[in-house]
Amino acid sequence: LYNFFFQGHNKLIYRNKFSTIFTDAMVPRPRDDLSSTSDQKHGVARCPSLAQTHMQGPLNVAVNGSGKSLTRDELELVKKDLEQIKLNYNLKEPTRSFMDRPDTKWRFGGPPDYSLTNYMFLKQRTRSHPEGSLELIVENLVKTWEMERSHKVDCSQHESVDTKSFKISANGGKVYDNVEANRVGNYNVLLDNAPKELYDAKGKSWEESHDAFHNAFAAFPWEVLECYSGPPTVAFTWRHWGTYTGTYEGHQGQGQLVEMFGFGLATVNDKLQLTDVKIYYDSREFLEVMRGQRTPDAANKTWRAGKCPQLEEMRSAANENEGRASFDAKKNETNGIIYKFNAHSILIAASFVPLAIAMGFLMRKH
Repeated sequence: LYNFFFQGHNKLIYRNKFSTIFTDAMVPRPRDDLSSTSDQKHGVARCPSLAQTHMQGPLNVAVNGSGKSLTRDELELVKKDLEQIKLNYNLKEPTRSFMDRPDTKWRFGGPPDYSLTNYMFLKQRTRSHPEGSLELIVENLVKTWEMERSHKVDCSQHESVDTKSFKISANGGKVYDNVEANRVGNYNVLLDNAPKELYDAKGKSWEESHDAFHNAFAAFPWEVLECYSGPPTVAFTWRHWGTYTGTYEGHQGQGQLVEMFGFGLATVNDKLQLTDVKIYYDSREFLEVMRGQRTPDAANKTWRAGKCPQLEEMRSAANENEGRASFDAKKNETNGIIYKFNAHSILIAASFVPLAIAMGFLMRKH
């Protein structure tokens, strides 16, 4: 499989050979039991339903804008609509692997139901990647990682990562290993380097970090936009979004679309497990939008212009380095010319020494 990837980066031809890892795994199906009835006394978190575990906001401000999570009837309507759009447009739900292990320790008492998130994903995504494309493979791998990190309590059971070597960081902040990243939670890892006046990752526990956001959105889908290199290190751009129907830190959303765009570098091993992840995005803009300090239209201006800020910074740095290298090369070239000129002058001068001595000898003789 690993050698197959290195035969050349072609976004449209990564077919079939990965199916044993990513496409044969269980895809969450509509569930009959919509609520988590597990007791926190037994170490299992509670949630309104296994379709709304971390994101528990309303689907529509006008319908149930009280901030409550979806009712059983609303979830059933979502699932029916999901099946209908899949049928009408020949769509497939994302694949999250490794959800069918019988010994998994689930945070909410059972495997999550992603029908609501998949519904919002299929309706609001901006990319539809071909089967077998690198983008789709990366998208499903990251979705699997998110599922495991958010729902599997024991990080030794996370199969999307190399549990011994995995590390992750965001925006040049602290580098977390597998155990510590699992202990503090995804929000604290990805917001570790955020402005402290907007979010203090060091002062929040796993539970507190998730509680801070879970009333804001009904779901918070994620998609890959484009991949720029193949394994072992995949460079890619991404989009994360949600309809702001709920509340965050006392601020009531008005149903506006909140988007995050970013750049990522993900290194995988020969089993296609994540070993190193570096994520870059503008956390300040996102948090200011959530607090009502910035409108969604005022955020992501560089992205809306069709450019990735992180890639632009890299290009700028590369051009600066190239310019510096060019200057140094010209400087070295100039120094070389000066050196050669001086050396040549010395040689010329030295060639006159014997002549001068001979002439002096002759003058004394005569």
